[in-house]
Amino acid sequence: MKNLYLIFGPFIFAVIGCGEQQTDIYQSEKTRIEKWIEDIAYFENDYLKESKTFSKDSIASSIKLLTSLKTKIGSLSDNEIILQLSKCVAMANNGHTTIHLSGMDKIPVRFYWFSDGLYIIKTDKSSEEFLGSKVLNINSIEIDTVLKRLKPYLSGIDRFKKFIASNYLTSPQILNGIGLTAPDSMRLTLLKGKDALDVCFGIKEMPDNKYEYETWADLYPDWTNSDSWEYFLKRNDSLPLYLKHMNEGVFYTFLDSKKIAYFSINSLWYKSGDFKEQIEEFLDELKRKRDYNIVFDLRYYTGGDYLIPTKLATKPPRIINKDKKIYLITSSMTFSAGLVTAARIKYFAKDKIVIVGEEVGDNLKFWAEGDYYKTPNFVIEIQDSKYEHDWKDNEFILGRTFWINAFYGVPAENLDLDKKIQLSFKDFQDGNDPILDWIFIQ
Repeated sequence: MKNLYLIFGPFIFAVIGCGEQQTDIYQSEKTRIEKWIEDIAYFENDYLKESKTFSKDSIASSIKLLTSLKTKIGSLSDNEIILQLSKCVAMANNGHTTIHLSGMDKIPVRFYWFSDGLYIIKTDKSSEEFLGSKVLNINSIEIDTVLKRLKPYLSGIDRFKKFIASNYLTSPQILNGIGLTAPDSMRLTLLKGKDALDVCFGIKEMPDNKYEYETWADLYPDWTNSDSWEYFLKRNDSLPLYLKHMNEGVFYTFLDSKKIAYFSINSLWYKSGDFKEQIEEFLDELKRKRDYNIVFDLRYYTGGDYLIPTKLATKPPRIINKDKKIYLITSSMTFSAGLVTAARIKYFAKDKIVIVGEEVGDNLKFWAEGDYYKTPNFVIEIQDSKYEHDWKDNEFILGRTFWINAFYGVPAENLDLDKKIQLSFKDFQDGNDPILDWIFIQ
């Protein structure tokens, strides 16, 4: 099992000269309790005092929790203390202010939430018999109850918490931190076909351990990593459009038979390398196909640089014919730069817009663009936000609002759905995309 130093980054002492060597020896003689007390004091006296995203009430609640935590260190495991700190950070009530827990040890299976439940979509080779199984319980606790107990320790609104939980629920260390499992294993109750299975999984280090905001990419059967992973979808399966080019980050095509111009962005956009060039190419071709409806697929766009796709919001409404529509696909994973891009598309599309899929993963007023804080001993990294975004009313407050929004901000008002459509496990299994299917018949 990885220790805390591997999870949260190495803490290296430099030994230079006798005086500093004596300091190093003194540091090494600190007890575990003393180290945690020092880290908690840093959390309270440095981080909380500098953070801008906590309300007075949430600061008071955090300090109350920290005060209690300091008296219990001797009876708590490291995992439990880390989760308590995560709970404190979550009190900021902001998805960008968080402690990332992705590096904590996991079992060799990966989950995904579909409309009909949580399913195993990816495993190591020794566990491939469980692919496609529905997860009913963890350690005999119903999965919805486990999720409910985990949510207070996660940052963001409920929809986004559920998304990142699909990654965290595979970590015994995280669930051990809230008192649900052993630190190195968990027992899953699975439904495979008509058979109920009770299976114990131990932790296992696997390659390509995804950052929690990118775990939707586990849907894509990446056979380049087939030496380590098995996927529910097989090599010869016909993939729907949203999956076919998922690993490219940015993709567009013109479906001439449907008269649809399709442009997809996800949070692997940085793999594209020519994001701006693809936008220009797309817009050039759109000028020759003004009688096409447009589909902007942002369902897996959890973040990035929202300045790159600004032209996708402003130019297409002026290019396509007046009677054509702009369909915007969103989900609980449409977050940060994805949400900003969606808000701008909606604002400039005006009466052309049709929003379909699931509700976005954050409020239109949120905090982002911040700093990282690290506790001195266990080097726990806290992501903290510094500037506010307001894509609802576009209120600009000097010194508070992210300055770039003075030029790019818009009052989108809302991103309410015109049509709610969710992906079921059967849709995934059969290679269907009910969202695009609905758009095609409009």
